[in-house]
Amino acid sequence: MSARVSKPVAKVLGGIALLFGIATLVSGGNALFVSHEIANPAANIVPFVLYFNFAAGFAYVAAGAGLVLQRPWAPALSAAIAAATAIVFAGLGVWILAGNAYEMRTVAAMSLRTAFWLVAGAVSMMRSGSPDHPASRRPASRRPASGHPASGGQADVRQAGDSRSPNGDDGRNAP
Repeated sequence: MSARVSKPVAKVLGGIALLFGIATLVSGGNALFVSHEIANPAANIVPFVLYFNFAAGFAYVAAGAGLVLQRPWAPALSAAIAAATAIVFAGLGVWILAGNAYEMRTVAAMSLRTAFWLVAGAVSMMRSGSPDHPASRRPASRRPASGHPASGGQADVRQAGDSRSPNGDDGRNAP
């Protein structure tokens, strides 16, 4: 028995991801382009984390929209965001252990981001495995189960180079 997530849960999760992405773009854009915190040495900004989070904000918005609209690629994008965020968070740990300056709010923010995207990735992957999710649906075959549609229900057993038509004649029109 596999775990299944309801449509409303998946849509709420997508809505939260969408809002999270917008907030990430606003705060990251503000830090990069408006307040110029990156140029202030007293701010203890971790540049690679700031750049990653700002760029990831676009992916957050895309993943959130995809989850809300139940696009088949959204679970994979959510899982990729989770993995990338965890890698950057580990990099932050290395940065801190190396004795570099950092803000405690950066650690808190990366903890929240990593936890959220791990949950979002896991839940959306469970969702994509449920039978009512669009990514789980397989297109119906257009061919009858018994062979080629033109064969009248019989399987076409011709060999390569065989000039016979599917109905058994040799392809010549006899009077």
